[in-house]
Amino acid sequence: MARRRKESVKVDALSLGGTKPPVGVTVGEMLAEMADALKLSAVEENGGLDRRVRGTEINRPSLAIAGYFGRFSHRQIQILGMTELAYLSSLTEQKRSEVFQKISSYDGLPCFIVARGRRPPPALKVAARNRGITVAVSRLRTTDVIALLSDYLRDKFAPRLAFHGDLLDVYGVGVLILGAAAVGKSECALDLVARGHRIVADDVVYVRRRITGELVGDTKDNIREHIEIRGLGVLNVKELFGIRAVRRSKNVELVVKIELQNPDEEYDRTGLDTRVVSILGVDAPFVTIPVVPGKNVSTLVEVAALNYLLKRYGYDAARVFDERLRSQMGGGGPEKQKGKACSGYW
Repeated sequence: MARRRKESVKVDALSLGGTKPPVGVTVGEMLAEMADALKLSAVEENGGLDRRVRGTEINRPSLAIAGYFGRFSHRQIQILGMTELAYLSSLTEQKRSEVFQKISSYDGLPCFIVARGRRPPPALKVAARNRGITVAVSRLRTTDVIALLSDYLRDKFAPRLAFHGDLLDVYGVGVLILGAAAVGKSECALDLVARGHRIVADDVVYVRRRITGELVGDTKDNIREHIEIRGLGVLNVKELFGIRAVRRSKNVELVVKIELQNPDEEYDRTGLDTRVVSILGVDAPFVTIPVVPGKNVSTLVEVAALNYLLKRYGYDAARVFDERLRSQMGGGGPEKQKGKACSGYW
């Protein structure tokens, strides 16, 4: 006897192979990646590029410069703007030296960034050099520096998982393709690219949760725009298919698992069941596609993406079909009570 399916199934991402990658960034990585955005005009490394940034918060050390260290957030990036520099100019050189010697003495301080293109005070440069702390200068306004760094750090420290799979933009839908090794994920992705869709990641997909609750996927820079196919080796997708075939990141909206068909497994035949996968606390629609030799998996992924779009815009083909069958059956019988008219038809 066929097993009765549940009408709602939730799968945890960890059961699909999701792992937790290291989170964080060094001062050197941050300044290299943000150099253009921050319009850095000078960087005094002082041997401090390997210091780690430990969170998303940013501090303006106004109170510390004024002498109050009771709540000094020394583990945060220190931003000096016009207010801090104006106050420092009113102090004697000896007092400025004492202030920065004490600020720099705190363990774990990542770096100093001076905004508006102003020269760092000599006392700051000496103290930072003595303690091995990097000092950078940005030509942007203080508020702009803080805004850009906050966005950057929120992405770097966002909760994230790593998956062995592929991520593609299929008809505008971010489709994460998962499955066991050698099941055909990369071959499916390559076929989708050949059909005009765009690839974000092959082999390693990083999925992070933004503060807005969106799931965003990307990959490592050293494998970006590449795909590995057994028998062909590593291919450069952008060089083969052009710039239209790749993109850097994409929201994850649909998860498709490809698996070898198991004759003892009951697969969804109606589309009435609601299946989701929980990734970092966010539910995403989840589809399992059983494969056998000769099955066109790429077409099925395309149809899954189109069906997702239809549902998002309010049309659910399986439920409309089920309601029509129940209406033709007279509306009342036990099949309607169970909500299984569509299942009974098949």
